[in-house]
Amino acid sequence: MSARILITVIIASFITPIAFGAEGSLSGQPQTQAPPPSNAGQPKSTTTTTKTSYPQGVKGYLDQQLATSKDKKLHVSLNGKDVALTPVNFHEEKKLGGNKTAEGVDMKAADGKIYEIDFVLSGNRVTGASVARSTVKSRN
Repeated sequence: MSARILITVIIASFITPIAFGAEGSLSGQPQTQAPPPSNAGQPKSTTTTTKTSYPQGVKGYLDQQLATSKDKKLHVSLNGKDVALTPVNFHEEKKLGGNKTAEGVDMKAADGKIYEIDFVLSGNRVTGASVARSTVKSRN
C-alpha cells in the first residue's frame, strides 16, 4: 500500500510543475523572473479606442462603398468579371421577418445593362447582397 502512495507522489511531483508551467524546476535550474518595467520619469501611455461606425441602411452602405472606390462605383464580380455599377433607383424595403429586411437597388453598368441588386439587412446593417436580375436598356 505504501508503495502505491510513494509511486503516486513521485508521478505527481513530475506532472505538477509541467501542468503549472514550471518547466525550469524539472531540470534543477532556478527560475528567474524579469523585474517589472520601470516607468519612472516616463509619461504614462494611454490608449484610446475608436468606435467603428457602420452605415445605416442600403443608402449609407452604398455611399460608403462609392466613397472608398477609386472610380466612385460599386464593384461586383459577376460570372468572374468585375462590373462597375452606379445606383439609379432605390426600391421599397420589404420585411423578411426576424429583424431582417430586403431592399432592391437598380444599378447601371457602363455597357448600359441595368442590374437589380437585392441587399439583405439585419438590424439596419447590410449583411448580404445578390443579383436579382439584369436587363438591357434599349438605346432609343
